[in-house]
Amino acid sequence: MLRREFLRTGVAAAGATLLPLSAAQTMKTLPSVLGPLAADQLGMTLPHEHIAVSSVEMTAAQKDGVKCIWDLVSAPLKQNGVKSLVELTPEDSGRNVSLMKDVAVATGLNILCATGYYLAARRPANFLMGGAGAAEAYMTRELVEGIDDTGVRAAVIKVAVGGPPGNRSDIVLLESAARTQKQTGAGISCHATSPDDRRHLAETLEKHGADMSRVAIGHADTNGTLEESIALLSRVGYVLYTIWGITNPRLIGSRQPVAADHSARLIRGLLDKGLVKQIMFSIDFAPTCPIGEGIDLHLYEIPQRTSNYAFTFVLPMLRKLGVSEDEIHQIMVTNPRRHLFGG
Repeated sequence: MLRREFLRTGVAAAGATLLPLSAAQTMKTLPSVLGPLAADQLGMTLPHEHIAVSSVEMTAAQKDGVKCIWDLVSAPLKQNGVKSLVELTPEDSGRNVSLMKDVAVATGLNILCATGYYLAARRPANFLMGGAGAAEAYMTRELVEGIDDTGVRAAVIKVAVGGPPGNRSDIVLLESAARTQKQTGAGISCHATSPDDRRHLAETLEKHGADMSRVAIGHADTNGTLEESIALLSRVGYVLYTIWGITNPRLIGSRQPVAADHSARLIRGLLDKGLVKQIMFSIDFAPTCPIGEGIDLHLYEIPQRTSNYAFTFVLPMLRKLGVSEDEIHQIMVTNPRRHLFGG
């Protein structure tokens, strides 16, 4: 039986087991929204961005607005060498694959989309009823067969945890993500904004057999310290910093005021510990479409904080702290490629 047919008929059945695919089979190419990419085509990558986020169906005007936004944002991105974006919006947060395809065609950027789930309040009402098996079947289908009738396969698993550490919904999500990864070889990209959430996330994924070298913990700079990041990197493949320049703690759920150079100094500290191969960063730009009309650019009180902030703020600050061009290449090119493709 073909693997595609088996997934359609058998993955959700009680006790059904898929044979894991080898890394060589799954990682020769990865799907972008416009087709397969080889590892050497990925190039400089922002590994945690959003083309658009919405809790409701976007209007035609909002979709046109999103396209205009990315037309403006993409030009300087490409001038600075960016070739790929990892789009981490799951279905429960308004993932729109058709819109991603339109943006990819118009901008020439490689866009890789995610399967998975956001925080518990956004997950489907029957999420807990279905348990880890149903969530695994859903994510595996999107990674192996494709997302509905879009003709696009997901390239990475997104999980977001929050609330009381150890809550049942998050445990089910993390178990299903680990199981999906074992079946598909996909990398896992995580949202976790507190040390307790990050510790529980790592423990649970490890308990259920995830390949921890392929796990990236996003927002690890939120409420994060150098000591915590070093401890995390003894268990997971990557930390991914995203709160660049945001100093208002209320906007990011921080427990205390944040220095503008907080994330840069974390990277400097990790580099001093020889951990250059385990660092990634992104801006987490997320144009948000509310009910009705209009688009909230979600800039965290920083007018220029689109994905291009990587070049107008992040890299100048890192260079000021003595980060070399070779280290920047490792962080922005090699590490995202290793996270997504393995190796």
